[in-house]
Amino acid sequence: MEQSSTEMAHENLQYIRNTLDAAGRFTAVPGKGLMAAGIATFAGVAVNLLVTGAPWGTGPLRQTALEVWGIVLVVSLAIVSCGIYRKSRLTQTRLRAPLVRKLLWSLCPALFVGGVLTHLAVRTQNLAWLPAIWLGCYGVAVTNGGLVSVAPVRYLGLSLLATAAGAALSPQGLGLAWLAVGFGWLHLVFGAYIAWRHNG
Repeated sequence: MEQSSTEMAHENLQYIRNTLDAAGRFTAVPGKGLMAAGIATFAGVAVNLLVTGAPWGTGPLRQTALEVWGIVLVVSLAIVSCGIYRKSRLTQTRLRAPLVRKLLWSLCPALFVGGVLTHLAVRTQNLAWLPAIWLGCYGVAVTNGGLVSVAPVRYLGLSLLATAAGAALSPQGLGLAWLAVGFGWLHLVFGAYIAWRHNG
């Protein structure tokens, strides 16, 4: 009987621990990593401006210009992923499976839609919509992710949605400027704030 009570208490503690893990906040957001992703964006904008032209332009290097943004995406994902791992180690924050799953569920649907819309825009050659698509879908993903993370992440997502609206309502020629503002300056500003207020 005593053994049974001990096992029951252990199971109750385990249940409480799992519930708290699932209800926690993802605090390993790497502010410095976001800043580095912003710098990668500026590099992509510079290459488009000085070498290839914008993907939605009329020059002969449209495909190359689009590939530049694929490289920016891969580099940014690698930087932020490494930043999450590094910050979790420095702050001794465990990347608990329930919380990571919740974060992925909040991010992935909007990012999936962004991938589908990007494919449609490329296939139909409506590339002028890419800035609004990228900023909008990423903004939705970040806003959703902010619900299980620190508050500045939500405000970053809302700011990205504002830039998406600006990109959708502006002339086509301003697309690179909106990408620089959304993926560049906003990542720098919010990344610096997170690094300052949330331990890197």
